[in-house]
Amino acid sequence: MNYNQDHIDNLIIKSISGNASPEEQSCIDEWVNESTENRKIFNEFRKVWNLSENIIDRNEIRADKLKLKGAYLRYISGIVNSLRRYSVLYRIAAILAFPVALTAGWILFRSPAVTIQTGQICEITSPKGHVSKCTLPDGSKIWINTGSKIIYNTALFNTENREVHLEGEAYFEVTKNEEKPFRVITEHVDVKVTGTSFNVSSYNCSDAFETVLAEGSVALELKFARKELNLKPGQRMVLDLKERIIDINSVDAEIYTSWRNGEIIFKDATLNDLIGELERIYDIKFHLKPRSLGDFRFRGMFSYNNNLIEALEKIKKTSGIDYYIEKKEVWLKSSN
Repeated sequence: MNYNQDHIDNLIIKSISGNASPEEQSCIDEWVNESTENRKIFNEFRKVWNLSENIIDRNEIRADKLKLKGAYLRYISGIVNSLRRYSVLYRIAAILAFPVALTAGWILFRSPAVTIQTGQICEITSPKGHVSKCTLPDGSKIWINTGSKIIYNTALFNTENREVHLEGEAYFEVTKNEEKPFRVITEHVDVKVTGTSFNVSSYNCSDAFETVLAEGSVALELKFARKELNLKPGQRMVLDLKERIIDINSVDAEIYTSWRNGEIIFKDATLNDLIGELERIYDIKFHLKPRSLGDFRFRGMFSYNNNLIEALEKIKKTSGIDYYIEKKEVWLKSSN
């Protein structure tokens, strides 16, 4: 059977949670019987699932599989003790996950049943169309935007350092501790604070790095220039990674951080800006006919809870731009 590992993991989780179709169950049975290693992996997944029965009432899970209660998510986050184990748990959560309005309740804590060993790595990922929230051991809170992840060393964090690595976008509310500065490590810029609220956007596919400071202060360490910049509340720093041009200006921080509440706000933005966000949220490709439509100015608010059609209808009503969907791609065209 020639399936990639992601597909196999999804089939395993559907099987152990009772959500596999007869065809899917047949596929996973065949895969399990192919080797001892496959059976070992399957049993690891099943062990994690069975352990959750001590935390969550089975009737609650059966009654509401698509809207799991916060206790299950807290349990999933709490028993992380390795990247591999986290992957198992995260995939279970992802298959049974519910929209962003109900997912913002992840709290990381050490489970009495699990020992976190030296050098273990915790990776927290937010799937497409969702925002995840976690609380770190020092009490700092992080909202992780769709398609983003943070990584940190569970053995070192809040003992030797307060350091997290970010890929994508996240909003931080950092607990104050002047003796242990909080650092966000990205590919091009490191952000250092002692206690503050700020947003960082550093997607691998983007040509820009961006930080917006809501309150407090941050120090930005530019790796390519070996220099440090400081921001004031309400300031936004954008670094053009190709040209290495830095732009700092005053903004309404809420516009750039509202996504943590499942909303995206546009104020005099272009249609290109809008579809860039919709592509990120819904994991779908947009096309413009003609391309000049991208210059259309737009203002409004979209909710992650709404589906793609609702977003497209809002664009149509406010701009007169029509749309059609073909082969999982969206085409926007002038209705004139």
